[in-house]
Amino acid sequence: MPGMLIALNERMRAAAPDQLAAFLATEANAIDYRRREGHYLGSHVDDRQLSGPLIINLSLAGDSVMTYKHDRSRAPPVRVRLQRRSLQIQSGDVRFSWQHGILNEDLPERRVSITFRQALPTSSTKNP
Repeated sequence: MPGMLIALNERMRAAAPDQLAAFLATEANAIDYRRREGHYLGSHVDDRQLSGPLIINLSLAGDSVMTYKHDRSRAPPVRVRLQRRSLQIQSGDVRFSWQHGILNEDLPERRVSITFRQALPTSSTKNP
């Protein structure tokens, strides 16, 4: 992990110590969304077997709206405003049972975000 992202991880832990005290990101995806180019974030649940119990999203530029849809029930969708410079923590039922995505029309002209994950050990990396 590049030093700049390690430093961001430390700042996030300091900003939300109750939720992130033990969180050490091992993966980070930076995404630059451009509404005019038709970008969007397709509705999904982050991989349940590869990523740990927290998904952290740092919005750097551009306010947007993320829509959550329950994976197994008919609960109505929930729309959440993600402000520029906000830190979003997905955990528990939201992390594992709700799909999330951002429609093109819910993007500003430009949105930049970094998503942090903690990879789970695979069977090839576990100690015997």
